[in-house]
Amino acid sequence: MTAAARLQTVRAQIDEACRAAGRTPSSVTLVAVSKTVEAERCREMVAAGQSLLGENYAQELRDKAPSVPGARWHFIGPLQRNKVKYVVGTAELIHSVDNLALLDEIAARAGKLSLVQRCLLQVNIAGEAQKSGCAVADLPSLLAACASRPSVSCEGLMCIPPEAGDPRPHFAALAKLASEHGLSQLSMGMSADFAIAIAEGATLVRVGTALFGAREKPAAR
Repeated sequence: MTAAARLQTVRAQIDEACRAAGRTPSSVTLVAVSKTVEAERCREMVAAGQSLLGENYAQELRDKAPSVPGARWHFIGPLQRNKVKYVVGTAELIHSVDNLALLDEIAARAGKLSLVQRCLLQVNIAGEAQKSGCAVADLPSLLAACASRPSVSCEGLMCIPPEAGDPRPHFAALAKLASEHGLSQLSMGMSADFAIAIAEGATLVRVGTALFGAREKPAAR
C-alpha cells in the first residue's frame, strides 16, 4: 500500500471517530510517528500531504530533519537533558517534558536561541514504575515552573496508557486533569487506540504503525 493510501485510510478513521464523538475532524491533529523510518519514506509521506512527523530519538531527529524538506516535527519520546540541544529549535512541540531538570534545560536552550519552545507535560497517568512521566501529584508544581519560565510554553498534557487493559479510563483521567488546569491540548492515542482517545478528547494522536507499518525495535540510544 502506498503512503498516500495509508494516509487516506487513517484520516478517514480519524474523521469517523470524530463524527462518532460529536467533534469536527479539524479538532484532531495527526502526528505521523516516523521513528526508525528512513528519510525517503518520510519524504513520501510529506508528498502525500502529511507534513507533521513525530520522532522519538533526539539524534535521529537531528540527522533526519535536514533530509525531509517541507516536514514539521514534534518530539514525542523520552528526552535526556544532554540531548535537548538536538530538539529545541527543530521540534515545534515537545510532548514529553516530565521533570524540572529537563524543563530547565529546555528553557535555557530556548533562551539562547531567543525562541519560546512549545511543550506538553507527560503524565504517568497509571503510576507505572517503568514508564516516563511525572506523577499526577507533581503536575501542579511542574505547571507552575513552566509558567515562570518565559522561554517555554506549556500547552497541554500527554500520556501513554498501560499496554494491557482498557485505555479509556486513563485517557479520561488525563482529559480531566487538563480541564482542571485550563489546558487545551491532549496528546493521547496511537495506532491501536486513537479512536478511543478521540472519544475522550484527544487533540493530537500519534500514529506510526498504521502509516508506516510495523518496525523492529531499534538498538538502545
